[in-house]
Amino acid sequence: MSTTPPARGGPARGRNAEVTRSEIVKAAARHFAARGYAHVTLQDIASDADVTAALINRYFGSKRALFEVVAAAEFGYDNTVPETAPELARGLIAFWCNVQARTSAVALVRSIDLDNGALLQTELEHRIISPLRERLRGRADAEVIVRLVTSLTMGVGLFGLGALFGGPFEELREPQRAALERRLTKVIEACLAGEADA
Repeated sequence: MSTTPPARGGPARGRNAEVTRSEIVKAAARHFAARGYAHVTLQDIASDADVTAALINRYFGSKRALFEVVAAAEFGYDNTVPETAPELARGLIAFWCNVQARTSAVALVRSIDLDNGALLQTELEHRIISPLRERLRGRADAEVIVRLVTSLTMGVGLFGLGALFGGPFEELREPQRAALERRLTKVIEACLAGEADA
């Protein structure tokens, strides 16, 4: 019997390829969200995912290709626009307070210099802008509302809830979270109000 341990990430390890791929994507998302594309190496990701950098290259082809997978990863995100302002406010807070769900968004913001924001714009279009435009189709003020709600979504998450910086902003106690949800609901209702009501 051989006493030589199997190579990391090799078939002797008994890993399912899809599980390994998923672990690599999650590890990459954590690193890109923490430090941005330029400051992360494949070795950083490989060490976190307990695989080799060569295995990452075999699965994804390059660091850039892996980043694009991370950018498009949904991690449970649902881009259905809720029916009501309270549901939208609750969903925004839940999304930005979920560290795994928000990793793609934070990674894209931290890596905006990679492609002058093209990937971020693509994901914003897919996740927020298009679904909201569809919901508001036929309204003369739809584009203004889309811009306001998109800005609100990103601003509340990245800065209001501290997703970009981490730390004490993330640790909202229940009364603070409820108060934030109530106020955010009022802001969203104002954004969605018709021209005559504004």
